[in-house]
Amino acid sequence: MNLWRSRKLAWPALLLAFVLIVAACGGDSDDPGADATTTTAADDITTTTAGDTGTTTEGTDAPGTTLAGGDDYCGDAGEGNLIWAHEQEPPDLHLDDPANNLTTTAWARQALLDGLYGITAATTFFPELLAEEAVMTDNGDGTFTGTFVLRDGMVWSDGDDLTADDVKFTFDAIMATVPDTNPDDDIDPADPDNPDRVDPDPELDFPYLIGDRTGYDTITSVEVTSPTEFTITWSAFFGGWKSLFAEVYPSHVFDADPATAAAELNDAFREWTLASGDAIPTSGPMAFESWDRGVAMHFVRNDNYHGSQSPDVENTGIACVSGVDINYVLDTDAQVNSLRSNQAHVIMTQPQTQFTELATDANFTVNPQAGPVWEHWGFNLLNPHLAKPAVREALAHALDKQQVVETLYTPLFGDLLPTAGLGNAYWMSNQPQYLDHQGEAGYGTGDVDAARALLEGAGYVEGADGVYEHPEDGRLTLRVGTTGGNQLRELQQQLIQAQMLLAGIEIMIDNLPGGEYFSVPFGAPVNEAGETNWEITQFAWVGGPWPGGASFSFRTGSGNNPYQYANADFDAKSEECDQIVDEAEAAVCYNELDLFVTTLGPDGESGLIVLPLTQKPSFFAYSNTALSAGAISPDANSAGPIVNVVDYKLAG
Repeated sequence: MNLWRSRKLAWPALLLAFVLIVAACGGDSDDPGADATTTTAADDITTTTAGDTGTTTEGTDAPGTTLAGGDDYCGDAGEGNLIWAHEQEPPDLHLDDPANNLTTTAWARQALLDGLYGITAATTFFPELLAEEAVMTDNGDGTFTGTFVLRDGMVWSDGDDLTADDVKFTFDAIMATVPDTNPDDDIDPADPDNPDRVDPDPELDFPYLIGDRTGYDTITSVEVTSPTEFTITWSAFFGGWKSLFAEVYPSHVFDADPATAAAELNDAFREWTLASGDAIPTSGPMAFESWDRGVAMHFVRNDNYHGSQSPDVENTGIACVSGVDINYVLDTDAQVNSLRSNQAHVIMTQPQTQFTELATDANFTVNPQAGPVWEHWGFNLLNPHLAKPAVREALAHALDKQQVVETLYTPLFGDLLPTAGLGNAYWMSNQPQYLDHQGEAGYGTGDVDAARALLEGAGYVEGADGVYEHPEDGRLTLRVGTTGGNQLRELQQQLIQAQMLLAGIEIMIDNLPGGEYFSVPFGAPVNEAGETNWEITQFAWVGGPWPGGASFSFRTGSGNNPYQYANADFDAKSEECDQIVDEAEAAVCYNELDLFVTTLGPDGESGLIVLPLTQKPSFFAYSNTALSAGAISPDANSAGPIVNVVDYKLAG
């Protein structure tokens, strides 16, 4: 998930292209964990025209732009490196390593590797490596074939041509398998105490560690027809097709055998270094230079860069800055001071209360984007109280989202976010497909009377101190946790704690330092002491333009489902939604999916497992004294603070 991201997850890492990334909740002395937010709705609207041999579908996102005038943008910009102060240093740069599904890793890689499509600040797809929108054709037999054309003349940072062969190489490496040599990783998804990843196929090992192959696994062929042209065929339509190949890898520096190449990629990604000692060639605006662990990571300008086609950028040429230094500054106050002293130029991280002073300082431009990051409270359905629908619904009624937004988020973001909060886990409030399902159900308004009536109807009796008790399950005390040290998040917990107490629900706050929170196996069975590992969790999901990625947090047995939610109808519906070609019909379908997890409508027994609170933009600010021009920084998967690094200009 964009904010500062979390440390490590207890469940398998996710595919960056379209699956949600967890945004941890790092605090003043700890980088924010990947704030998981829901994936925002895909704007890859399609238009369909009937043809003699099938149906041809062309995406109607932002068209490719003509690269012209890039050399004139930088003008009299100053020389030197852009300095980004960030609180969390990743353990390595292998994003899909199960120990490293971090937004901070994803953000760093955005300046290094381009994909077929990029993501705008409006959370829409645009052709990046592609010369134009791909064309998707219905073959008439249930299969679909996409026709893709790369831009002419692109090269890697080492000067080698970037061609369609690199796309096929990327697919082959992702799907590479070898006979199972490590049966110890063949674990049961119901055994989350096992620290190893769940092996997706007990008969095979997957040397390229990837959290989920959905979308890739239904590709039946990738055919190269010329250095710039290729086709991809799916066995059925996949709604998230634009989110695939969010990074394309350089085939010329790895072995031709897919399994060997996958193993080489696996090793090289961690330090971004090949076996030869050279850095992995890049296609983005930056190239990897060095990593001074504990201090900073250093990139240099890629002078072979082909330019960005993002509608967010002004500079269509190479970057103006000589490179990027990512300085790891753990303390929030120190981050603020580094910007004030021009020891750093940019900050994009988890919102903190200390940033309010920057938001009102004329020396800084504050320009957060309301992307697909959403804060929520999530329920552990193994808890005996939360297993009762009436208790979950009582919590939903007692919650006052407006008070949360106006107290904690409006001072940082002004009117960027609706004060009513968020009521959907698939679509964000600034998207046309958004429906406030929780608001329609009467949730999130601080209706204490409705909450109390539900509890009493479920057999709860108010105790002498105002807290309800159940004759069999005891006192209605629920433990909420997040990563400690994040003052804004802790204030949020305290605010909601007070709201719940008005309804007779006792909330105990039990946070863990930094990444330790994610070492607790969410959703684990009741332990020997008779306690679940948590009752309520507070974090955020980070998504991208394709809404279907949100489903991975709720599907039965998913390694990314901390709630222990299991519903066969939901699983079937999610597969159905992903295969709908028509955009309007798909939007309706994803809204139907949302009803399963944010209300008790379609699933009156185990539904309503999350309480979305609000979209949660990363706090993005840059110095007006150190920089003569800033950049737009999308807040989503496959985006981040330096994806548009070409637009930053140092003051002359």
